[in-house]
Amino acid sequence: MLWLALILAGCQSSDQHPTDAMGEPMDWALDEPGPFNVGFMTWEHTYEVPVGESPRTIPINLWYPTDADNGPSSYYLEGLYEDPLAFSDASPAEPAFPGGYPVHVHSHGDRGWGATSANMMRFFASHGWVAIAPDHTDNTLLRSTDPRPTAHYIHRPLDVSATLDALDGASMLGSHQSDTSRVLLSGHSFGAYTVWANAGAEFDPDAMAEGCVKLDEGECSEDEMAVFLSGELSEPRVSAAITMAGAIRRSFIGDTGHLGVTAPLMLMSGSEDSDGIPDSWESLQDLSPLYWVDIDGGCHQSFAAGVCGSLDAADGFQIINAYALALGRSVVLGDSSIPTEELLSGGQVPSPRVTYSVSSGSK
Repeated sequence: MLWLALILAGCQSSDQHPTDAMGEPMDWALDEPGPFNVGFMTWEHTYEVPVGESPRTIPINLWYPTDADNGPSSYYLEGLYEDPLAFSDASPAEPAFPGGYPVHVHSHGDRGWGATSANMMRFFASHGWVAIAPDHTDNTLLRSTDPRPTAHYIHRPLDVSATLDALDGASMLGSHQSDTSRVLLSGHSFGAYTVWANAGAEFDPDAMAEGCVKLDEGECSEDEMAVFLSGELSEPRVSAAITMAGAIRRSFIGDTGHLGVTAPLMLMSGSEDSDGIPDSWESLQDLSPLYWVDIDGGCHQSFAAGVCGSLDAADGFQIINAYALALGRSVVLGDSSIPTEELLSGGQVPSPRVTYSVSSGSK
């Protein structure tokens, strides 16, 4: 355990906020689930896209804090996976933060689905956040277009923006508001590409001219190239970003496109799946702040479903969730508490499995 965080109830008063008995959210231990139970709901959202089949419909998965202590289990992936730790359509809890629920949005990997990283999403919801993830239509386990159309490289970042828009307009959480003005974005594997695009990486026309012919479809149309180079895939609501088991895609952003990223960035990798990550780390030294969490024994799926023969899933998730929450609390919520600062500065390393690096950069 990183810290033994005490939840200080203090003196009660008649005008006490419903969550006061839980203590201050910034006192909740980073490496343990928060005090809330977790609700889950899903719905479909339709929006217009500039290329490819339009309008486009994406399923959206939402985890959120609830005070309910029982209820029907949630089902992911069209009913194929039961999660007894998330109660389907439970009543949302009162937000623990004055600005409403803080938001963590996630992009799944190639042929995954929005709930592939359900462990991390539940963890954030238990800490009072709403955690939301689209199913990237036509690139999920049950439905994937092969060869992958080039338009999908446009659809993925637009799916994230559309998901945030849908959350803004959602009535599912009743009168409770979600603060989408500053969000934490994470992406696993192919989802790391989504992170680069949404976080402001600049597409390089020379790299794209060569890279397009290497895409699964074999080319990019003029309309697709125009969208890539328009800057419209950047999402200004992203305040901090995490790539998980995914390196820079040079065929899109070339040698310097990553310098367009202005949000604090954290790389996560495992020793059994670190291809391209050291190169990405070296290339990103001009960014600030920049963090790298490498987990000894970590596999590609350690950052999603948790399946890994060389790393226990619970141990891996405890590390991943703690660092992700620390970055989110620091940047999105302005948390400067000692535990958060110690973890992000490298002054406290939660496990001997972690090799941690931090760069102050020059940007």
